[in-house]
Amino acid sequence: MTDLPIEMNRRTLLSAGGLALLGTTTLNAEKEKNDMFYHLHYFRFKDDVPEEEIATLMKELAALKDKIPVLKEFWVGKNISPNGKGFQYGEVALFEKPEDLQAYDRHPEHRKMVKKIGPKLAGGASMDFIPL
Repeated sequence: MTDLPIEMNRRTLLSAGGLALLGTTTLNAEKEKNDMFYHLHYFRFKDDVPEEEIATLMKELAALKDKIPVLKEFWVGKNISPNGKGFQYGEVALFEKPEDLQAYDRHPEHRKMVKKIGPKLAGGASMDFIPL
């Protein structure tokens, strides 16, 4: 093995072993993720929206993972970066293809969340990409 800490090598080995049991390899798993389409969105809420309300809205948003089939992976989290440009929360959505983002945008559950969250936002930013 390399000069990596023993724990890192152990995790890599266990991960590879687990993936091998599933009939794939670490490299194949990475290739599959790189063939996916990523959508990121950052949220900046208005100053008068209480943190508790924001946290509740973001938990509701995260629950879309179980309601919208085109979402292959979906993460929502609080921004802890000191360089966060004022964005408080972010989401990362993983789709099989760019067209799935359009289906997600049109889905009634997503539209419902847009109506709930939108009026409370002071700003936001999005980015979509396919990994290199």
